[in-house]
Amino acid sequence: RRLATIAFATRLLPTQPSIASVSYVSTSSGLLYFDSAIVFGATSFDDQPCRGDCLERAWALNPELVSPASSTAVSNPVGTQVQIEYRVRRRYFNGEIAALSDGIGNGGAILFTVGDGTTNAAVDELVRTLPPNVVRRAIVPATFDLDRGTRAEYPRPEPAGTTYLEMTLRKLSATGPMGVCPGGDERYNKVVSSVCGS
Repeated sequence: RRLATIAFATRLLPTQPSIASVSYVSTSSGLLYFDSAIVFGATSFDDQPCRGDCLERAWALNPELVSPASSTAVSNPVGTQVQIEYRVRRRYFNGEIAALSDGIGNGGAILFTVGDGTTNAAVDELVRTLPPNVVRRAIVPATFDLDRGTRAEYPRPEPAGTTYLEMTLRKLSATGPMGVCPGGDERYNKVVSSVCGS
């Protein structure tokens, strides 16, 4: 009976995922990301949350499994106009949301021209190789200050930290809320967001 209890308890213990199956791609500046195809019928990030293999990546960062991004994989070169939906999170891809495009009153998608300097440098770099119909999840170091304007200021200012960016391209023909960062196309509403450039 005691052996049966031990065997049952062993089955309940969390097991480490196979690290060989968990990998990231690295951009030229060292941003780590991975892509997931958008599931049929998904209309928001809530329809495609970070679970299973996605969550395994939180503690399976193996430098040997990071592959460099292909220099020929540029989907959106400098000068291309794109619209992105995004969420910026703290404490991994299922953590607290610091900024998002798909909430009420958040301004909607961001429209910008790749390389125009209106968005955060991490966003601009990551969108260049982002194909359509994909959710890209990237680990963004504190040096990019991607949660600027969302951190606690009292009783003392909270320092920038690592953030976790989820983003996807929105079709240029899509309807719905959309805006631009300061310095963007003046025909559209300005959006106040941490994904905008400083």
